[in-house]
Amino acid sequence: PIVHDNPNVGDNLQDHPAAVVSFQTPEKGVSVTSKLRGWFGMTNPLPVLQWIFQKRGLLTSVGCDHGAFVRVTPGAFQPDLQFRFLAAQSLGPDGMTTYTQFRSTKNIPDGYSFQCVAIRAKSKGRVRLASSNSFVKPIIDLGYLSNSDDVVTLREGIKLARVLGRRPEWKEFLGKEAFPGPEIQTDEQIEDYIRRSVHTTNALVGTCKMGTGPDAVVGPDLKLIGVEGVRVADASVIPAIPGGQTATPTVMIAERAAQLLQTKPVAKDDELSMSTDTETD
Repeated sequence: PIVHDNPNVGDNLQDHPAAVVSFQTPEKGVSVTSKLRGWFGMTNPLPVLQWIFQKRGLLTSVGCDHGAFVRVTPGAFQPDLQFRFLAAQSLGPDGMTTYTQFRSTKNIPDGYSFQCVAIRAKSKGRVRLASSNSFVKPIIDLGYLSNSDDVVTLREGIKLARVLGRRPEWKEFLGKEAFPGPEIQTDEQIEDYIRRSVHTTNALVGTCKMGTGPDAVVGPDLKLIGVEGVRVADASVIPAIPGGQTATPTVMIAERAAQLLQTKPVAKDDELSMSTDTETD
């Protein structure tokens, strides 16, 4: 049976959409992906052993821990795009292919990549149940690029990434563009590339919006509105996606939830007594 019907649950889905610019390099064996590959296309055990016994080496990095926050659209008063730099060529234009196909790809090409991330995205999606059966996957509409401003942000980010990727400072590592590719030049072509290759940066938030308005799902105390004894303490309560990684805000929400749970609630009788004492004073 339905305990409480709140149609706002699942709305307000937000993420940081991304697009990739990737370059090949004539140098061999210099990319992090190449170094993780050993002989005969097998995984190189040395980085694994180095991490296990020395806590050093390639595996101490998440792979995209270098980058920048920049303003790329006219009138932006704060950074609206994040660059994630990866010392590897992407295996595909969607940014995720490298992870899904790395194991099955024998010859990993060397190169470097820029993941362009629209950190002030305006597009929103939604999540809906497909069935009352909890084993049936929900219907997820990510809503990527439904606001044209996000397309412009990524387009301008790609243009800047191309400039950075062709700088003479790359010297012997400077190579030709793999994605989007030299044949993609006009704004229309770049935008088409973005629509075909847009992907997540795993910053999903917002479907249990925290607030006090009519569209809120949880209150400032993280309690589920209309249902007793339930709190939500994860990234879904973030009402507006932050312009950066969402991990730290999520940890802060969890810490606040722990604090709220540890705080002893004031009893009704005590509230009445405090009110009476204040009026008497």
